[in-house]
Amino acid sequence: LNAGPGTVLRYRQVRLACGDHVLSEADNWYVPERLTPAMNRLLETTDTPFGRAVQDLGTTRQTLGAEFLWEPLPHGWDQAPPPDATCGDLVIPEHLFRHRAVLFTAERVPFSEVVETYGAAVLAFHRAARPADPACAASPSPSARPQP
Repeated sequence: LNAGPGTVLRYRQVRLACGDHVLSEADNWYVPERLTPAMNRLLETTDTPFGRAVQDLGTTRQTLGAEFLWEPLPHGWDQAPPPDATCGDLVIPEHLFRHRAVLFTAERVPFSEVVETYGAAVLAFHRAARPADPACAASPSPSARPQP
């Protein structure tokens, strides 16, 4: 952020949600003197999302990094023989991946660094009905077997 020792930094944490689902948590560090007084007031007194509050700056974003916090498939899965069938639900952890980025004004002045951690709710969508996996179906009981 090109912030020197005397530069005032502020911190703001928000949760981005869709209904009851918290999709991500964002930690923002920003330089208030690079924002307008109205933007600072909005950030200090409301829960307006950071990006919406600063959009009049002509904001651009440069991603510094993306980190997977969970991988559903084991390391080397693409080079290994197929595993035995596993049945049941996939256990999804609370945090899935994290992005780190810097926000710039239209004049390319950095004013904020953000770390966004995306949670399991990003995968909490309604699944269409699908047929049972035959590999996971229970063996039929002897009385349910067709007679010759």
